[in-house]
Formats: sequence, structure tokens, C-alpha cells
Amino acid sequence: MFTLHDQLRRDTLPVCRLKLCLVQLMNDSRYPWLILIPTVENVTEIVELNEKQRKLLINEIAQVQTILGTVFQPHKLNVGALGNMVPQLHVHVIARFRDDAAWPGPVWGKLPPQPYEESALRTTIARLQKAFIARA
Repeated sequence: MFTLHDQLRRDTLPVCRLKLCLVQLMNDSRYPWLILIPTVENVTEIVELNEKQRKLLINEIAQVQTILGTVFQPHKLNVGALGNMVPQLHVHVIARFRDDAAWPGPVWGKLPPQPYEESALRTTIARLQKAFIARA
């Protein structure tokens, strides 16, 4: 049975479910930042997915990049699967802007998260969900 890691549960909010992954919004309003979590139990590395799951993961990463690009029109899209702090396999897809707080470096550890205000959170999630529905 798949269970979302506690740290991901604390730091993110649900956006939608794709064929393989949960899509969660990182609760840091400085960056449009989605996390894909394959709903496969006890997986820590991409190589632990079977071939079909790996192909699906790549397609879902591309889908999320397209949506972030369309909704936010960033200068760059960052993709990373580190897993050093949270062992459950998850992939970060982050829309980056030349004037964001961490540019041009990585977002990790630069500044403490700045949680969304409630109205901005609702608006952001609704925009993302609408974009996912439109691409379904």
C-alpha cells in the first residue's frame, strides 16, 4: 500500500493525480514548484521502477514542465530527483525566473520557505488543476 512520506505531507499540498504520480505543490510561494511522487510502494530510486513506469514518469515530468511553462511562463524549468533528505522517490519540477530569490542557484537551502497566503494558494492550485484538466 502506497503512503506519502511525512515530510512531503507536511511541505506540500495536493494538486492532482496522474496515471503514475501524485502531483503536489510545494508550499513555498517564492517559486512555482511541483513535486511528482510515483505511487509505487518502497521505491527510492528511478531505476527501481519497471520500464513501463520509468517511461510514464518521464512523460509525466514533461507534462508538468509543459503546464508550469504555460501557466507561469518562467525563464527556466528545473527538474531534480535528489532524495537525500526524503528517501521516497519524488521529482521536483520548479519554474524559475531570473529575478527569483535563489537565481541562478538551486532553491534548496537558500531561504526558508515562504508559505502561500490562503487566497493565493487556492488560486494557484485552481490554475494548475485547470491546466491539468485541459491537457487530459
